[in-house]
Amino acid sequence: MAEFRRFFADKSCFDNEFGIIEGNEFNHIKKVLRLRAGDEIIVCFNDGVDNLCEIVEICDKNIKVKIKQSFLNKAENICEVTLFQACMKGDKMDFCVQKAVELGVNVIVPFENKFTVAKLDGKKTERFSRIAFEASKQCGRAKLTQIFDCVSFKKMLEMLKLFDTVIFCNEHEKQNGFLSELYKLDFKGKIAVVIGSEGGFAKEEAEEIKSLTNVLSVSFGNRILRAETAGVFALSVLVSVMAEKNK
Repeated sequence: MAEFRRFFADKSCFDNEFGIIEGNEFNHIKKVLRLRAGDEIIVCFNDGVDNLCEIVEICDKNIKVKIKQSFLNKAENICEVTLFQACMKGDKMDFCVQKAVELGVNVIVPFENKFTVAKLDGKKTERFSRIAFEASKQCGRAKLTQIFDCVSFKKMLEMLKLFDTVIFCNEHEKQNGFLSELYKLDFKGKIAVVIGSEGGFAKEEAEEIKSLTNVLSVSFGNRILRAETAGVFALSVLVSVMAEKNK
């Protein structure tokens, strides 16, 4: 369904056949793209389903569309993935959010640890949410990635306990190779990926994470990747292995 423009809408504004698109998506359709009655678009309700719709009428404040067909979106991963990314400076977090969304991450949780320099506030969360929204549309997803406000290291540890598997990308790890360990997983339930900041993790922090019973500590090998590279690398490999094992 990539040939059609993609939009998100409130499911409560739709019935089984017709619906209304309002707000920013309405403005984008009417004023930016200048679509017309009869044009076809994809409308998503953030539920993993693509709805092929025909524009029926363009009004002053909304657009009326008719649902023609509905399809299960194929761009989502087989497991729900949450990225715990330590805060980074400058536009590195923007890059991280955009690429994580493109790689199918469902939730992104920024966190602070001992070596974190950057500080994030609510305005940054709003910015990341906008970036995630546009990235979801661009890459053909039918679900929006949820962006959390920045949490403390202690809070992150508590959150990690709720996952079936936590993949800790640990620069101090000497034994478990990332790829070989991934192939041992059955990819059931919820998965978390933990990536450090520019300064990485203090050894005591790494030990605290490793002490959790659901944590798999892995190494990327002999090279130490930049923080913004590590997340993209880890998610790319994870998504590829999940897809391979799901064939």
